[in-house]
Amino acid sequence: MAVKEKNPAPYRPRTLARTIKGFAGNYGGRWSKVPNPPQWYSTSVQVCGIYPFVAGSARPTDGAPLGRDILSGAAVCMDHESLFRASVISSPSLFLYGINGIGKSSTAQTILLGQAARGITPGLFNPIKRGEHTALTEALGGKVYEYGPGKAGRFNLLSDGPLGKAAREIGGDVGRQLRELASSKSIELVQLLTRTHRGQPLDDIEDTVLECLVQDARERNRRPSTPHLLEAFQSPSERTLGMLGYATADAFHRRFIRLGETIRSMLSGEMGRLIGGEGDVDFDPGNPGGWCFDTASIPASNTRLLSAAMLASWSSGMDIIDAHWELAIHEQKKAEVALENGELYEPKVRWRGYSTFMDEFWYPLRACEGIVDRVDKLGRTNRSEGVAEMKATHSPKDQVSLRNPEDREKAAGLTERCGVIAMMALTGKDLDTLNEIRSMTSEEINLVKGFNAAPSWHKPKTKTQRGGKPTPPPGAGKVLFKVEGRVGIPVQMVQTDAQSSRHVTDTRYRNQS
Repeated sequence: MAVKEKNPAPYRPRTLARTIKGFAGNYGGRWSKVPNPPQWYSTSVQVCGIYPFVAGSARPTDGAPLGRDILSGAAVCMDHESLFRASVISSPSLFLYGINGIGKSSTAQTILLGQAARGITPGLFNPIKRGEHTALTEALGGKVYEYGPGKAGRFNLLSDGPLGKAAREIGGDVGRQLRELASSKSIELVQLLTRTHRGQPLDDIEDTVLECLVQDARERNRRPSTPHLLEAFQSPSERTLGMLGYATADAFHRRFIRLGETIRSMLSGEMGRLIGGEGDVDFDPGNPGGWCFDTASIPASNTRLLSAAMLASWSSGMDIIDAHWELAIHEQKKAEVALENGELYEPKVRWRGYSTFMDEFWYPLRACEGIVDRVDKLGRTNRSEGVAEMKATHSPKDQVSLRNPEDREKAAGLTERCGVIAMMALTGKDLDTLNEIRSMTSEEINLVKGFNAAPSWHKPKTKTQRGGKPTPPPGAGKVLFKVEGRVGIPVQMVQTDAQSSRHVTDTRYRNQS
């Protein structure tokens, strides 16, 4: 009788060779080919629901999705509004610096879109490049205002504007205060544009004359418009003459003949057509898509006209924000009163907060000395108004190159008080200038210096990307975000196809290619 073996040959223990693909041999589990597993790009907070064995990142993950950390590859999500809510910065403001063609506008749009996804209304100002922000605004359902040669838009410097519309709807003491605010802002805008058109500062007495003329024009006309300013100068009121100390209109005209020439010149030609509107800026405070003031039809070489258009659009945009806030508060109070009476009232207007972007911020400062304070005041929003603000320019030398020493000092102070400084490709001198304003380490300076360094002298093998887009230049989308007292975060920005398809600024080059 045969004896049965306890361990038949196929099942006897054997030593298996261990490899990187498993144990070699029968029943070792070795794979001849290891498939590439699917990959996802997300934050650790999201991915942990799929794969719980993840490590947290030291980079911020609250805010607009920006891209990857250049040094560590970690995801970075943040913006100046989210950093302000997290008490990292004291002001929800960001200043963006960078040379031409490396993606300043794309970076700004990425931040604005991330904020819009949180319900924050975008307000954009498009001063130079045609269609740079209009397509994005239209895609969001926002309102586009176009001003310049061949455009229907005309500014009315004497209009109550959005503040007047809010005043009429609210009424009472609040409405009266809004009308007074509209009158005050109208006076400031007329004074500022007169300075810009003349190209020189005004005397104090000339500022006073303009204030009186604006008041006369607004009181004499049911629907005042900018041309009424000249009528008020030609026929000054008794109040104006008495305030200035002149017995007759002839004496007034002899004293302020130069100011009269400036007003006549400002109301003629292209400038006159730009500011010769008769209506108000129409706005919809309930539109979450926001708005865009487009002045790109004005040639960049026409410094005075473009500066005037930028200043007037900034003023109108800030008035829209103020009017929206007042209307939202008014509607909320109506809802509270209705609730006390046991009724339900749905507010027609709600406040979501705003995020504004002012491109080419320093352009108007070159038009005239001594207007840094006025320009900053006109374009300033702050945390008490629930507005995050973002400004962009090519170089910090735009600040230090102003002719007036006091202007240079004040301009540098604007950057000092900014919550976040975002630096794209810059020259060594630019970085030295910024380092004097906002202290940086030598590693941070060298990192930004190398952003736009080409890897070689040769063209890349792939000359175009998907969709026929040219390969971006060196440094495109690379940004160092710097907050006072903290190490800067270098980010390679990520732009989605939906965004890039609506932001094309090199159409001629693409067609040529």
